[in-house]
Amino acid sequence: MEDTLISADWTFALWTVILGLAAFAFWVESTAAAKYISGVALVILLAIALSNLGIIPKSAPAYNAVASFFMPFAIPLLLFKADLRKIIPETKGMLIIFIFGMVGTVIGASLGYMLLPLGPEAANLTGVFSATYIGGSMNMAAVAGAVQLDPSIMAASVAADNVVGALYIAFLAFMPPIMFLRRFLPSPIADKAEHDAEEVQEHKAAVVPLNLLHISVALFLSMAICTISFKTAELLNIPGYGILFVTAYTVALANIFPQQLAKLDGDFEVGMLIMYLFFVVVGAGADFNQMLDNGLVIAAFAIIIVGCHFAFAILGAKLFKCDMAELIIASNACILGPTTAAAQAAGKRWHTLVTPALMLGVFGYVVANFIGVALANLLAV
Repeated sequence: MEDTLISADWTFALWTVILGLAAFAFWVESTAAAKYISGVALVILLAIALSNLGIIPKSAPAYNAVASFFMPFAIPLLLFKADLRKIIPETKGMLIIFIFGMVGTVIGASLGYMLLPLGPEAANLTGVFSATYIGGSMNMAAVAGAVQLDPSIMAASVAADNVVGALYIAFLAFMPPIMFLRRFLPSPIADKAEHDAEEVQEHKAAVVPLNLLHISVALFLSMAICTISFKTAELLNIPGYGILFVTAYTVALANIFPQQLAKLDGDFEVGMLIMYLFFVVVGAGADFNQMLDNGLVIAAFAIIIVGCHFAFAILGAKLFKCDMAELIIASNACILGPTTAAAQAAGKRWHTLVTPALMLGVFGYVVANFIGVALANLLAV
């Protein structure tokens, strides 16, 4: 067990920190500083600092609860307003960015394979990280098993992926306030979200209090969807893919009953709060010491892949005149998977991008394993 000021089994103290970091991030976003710093980036960086300074643990049952229970539970709350008739025409450029990013991931992995001394597991690592940075960590585990990656290399890979992934989310979160990037790649979506936030600040007295009836109905529906979704995955013998059914069932419900669900008040806000708790867990899990001890070369490999991915993603966004917010969320979905991308879209209040984030992430789940295994076998010849 880790020797930290707050131990992994000191549950109340750990939840105090998790909720306190989320509250602090929300407070910062309610001030003038919100124009210059993202609450998402802030909460991740603070969690990284606390865990690597020995204040909080890097793994704990509380973190597992957030990742395995609260995160799936939040997804329906974010998707009840997901009317595809409105969303798809507005976000069609995200698929283009995602595909450009996929190409960048494969090229970056191949480049790292040629440049770095990855050892006898080089081909397997290339396949594993290609899959990881097209579909997310779930694909890392799947491809590592398929190519029989050495367990010690796998441990170093997980450590490197956690650190690089957490820093990449923070990097993406810091992008919108950077003005030269906004001029290079304008973002009407971010402009609208910022304008809406300013209007709320100016008219706080007019904000309607949260409706407890609406919130309780939303929580009930979300729990029911998760129950049915994970049972479906279990019956189909694919328990790790329950999140796919959560997304599918919720989007179906949102498009069958769009008018009824549009009347719910407070569902998105509750889901967004849960997503901030998830960002604390993401940051806390970034173990710099383990990465430095076992995975510096692998971390360099991951950085090359992510850098190449981002270069291609921004190229696609510029060529097809996409919104910078679309670039950020599509890139997140490719590198880190659907839940993290949806969380970032929710955290920035880019409501129309939450559903595409999940859909692109699911697409990544589907294709990543095939690409990873094929690349590993090709390089092993």
